[in-house]
Amino acid sequence: MPEPDLSRYVVVLCRAEEPGNVGSVCRAMKTMGLSRLVLAACPPYDEERVRTMAVHAADLYEGAVRYACLADALADSAFSAGFTRRRGERRKNFSLDAETFARRAVQRPGGDVALVFGNERSGLSEEELSLCSLAVHIPSSELFPSLNLAQAVQIAAYELRRSALAGRTGSYEPATRADIESAVGRMAQRLEALGFFKLNQGDLLKAFLRDTAERAAYSPAELRYFEAFVQKMAGLAGKRP
Repeated sequence: MPEPDLSRYVVVLCRAEEPGNVGSVCRAMKTMGLSRLVLAACPPYDEERVRTMAVHAADLYEGAVRYACLADALADSAFSAGFTRRRGERRKNFSLDAETFARRAVQRPGGDVALVFGNERSGLSEEELSLCSLAVHIPSSELFPSLNLAQAVQIAAYELRRSALAGRTGSYEPATRADIESAVGRMAQRLEALGFFKLNQGDLLKAFLRDTAERAAYSPAELRYFEAFVQKMAGLAGKRP
């Protein structure tokens, strides 16, 4: 399965404090194919701690670009999404869920798209969110809605990758109704020639075989194997004394 091109998507961490979180963000990004990290108004980090949590994704941290403020970090972006669960009078008047945002983001024409995440304790401030094109939330339980920074990035990156794959998840495509109908018709014809049916049982069996194949989501290869099996059994039955 070809790797989707996610090179125009940038993860921006604004005022992130914990080096372990930054390392975990790098790992979350790399597992989903994102490679561009920006640090806006972030403090110096214990780099050993970052690399420990990043595991084999430390190269993302090493290649990260630092800016003094979020406004500078977003200067080269064509579109930006501030991830937040907080709402308020002066905050964005609507928020997209992460899945909807990802679907729209991959449909946009060229230009960098920034995914902006705020401080671990306070999230994005009103001023920081106002710099973003729109607000995005991750639906979570009202009983405990807070997500760890790296977890939020992981979910956002997953949704983005899933949308970029456009349904190409690596799984097989089930046989179509037309292919199943053709195979069932050939099997029924062979069984009918053997006198397998009585009265209108042929139509009932064909419907049964079709429905069973569709519920089982046979792949084209499985459908061929199933047909070959029935044809072989019918052939053996026709040779009986």
